Amino acid sequence: MEFFAEVVQALGVPRSVGQIYGLLFGSPRALSFTDIVERLDLSKGSASQGLQMLRSLGAVQNVSTDRDRRDLFEPELSLRKLVGGVLHEKVEPLLKGGNTRMQRLRTAAASAPVQAGEKFSQSRVKQLEAWRRQMGLLLPVLKTFLGPGRA
Repeated sequence: MEFFAEVVQALGVPRSVGQIYGLLFGSPRALSFTDIVERLDLSKGSASQGLQMLRSLGAVQNVSTDRDRRDLFEPELSLRKLVGGVLHEKVEPLLKGGNTRMQRLRTAAASAPVQAGEKFSQSRVKQLEAWRRQMGLLLPVLKTFLGPGRA
């Protein structure tokens, strides 16, 4: 659990999300919401939000059995699907919604003071625009590499 908690924290995601995934990853059977809350000593709200985020990324899935009517959760084990889920849910929306942000940055940079004979802020905005274009080109390649599915 600690490994996953540290990984998601490095990505700016709440530690509890990594703990939930780590618990499911290390469990030989699917776990219920109550199991997760009790084993991790999380509030129901934290567990619910964590599971919601993991489901939206495709990192966990609900499973059901004939014997147990409760919602049970198990982890997605395919790295391809996990990365595809992050690209689809987090990276794509950033790239698609970035036009407004970039315009605000351009406007702010145009009014920034001149430093060292060049508009420092404008050069940084140009760098961000280049990175954004490159990510826009790289994303379809990554999606093709990851193959069909969530990507």
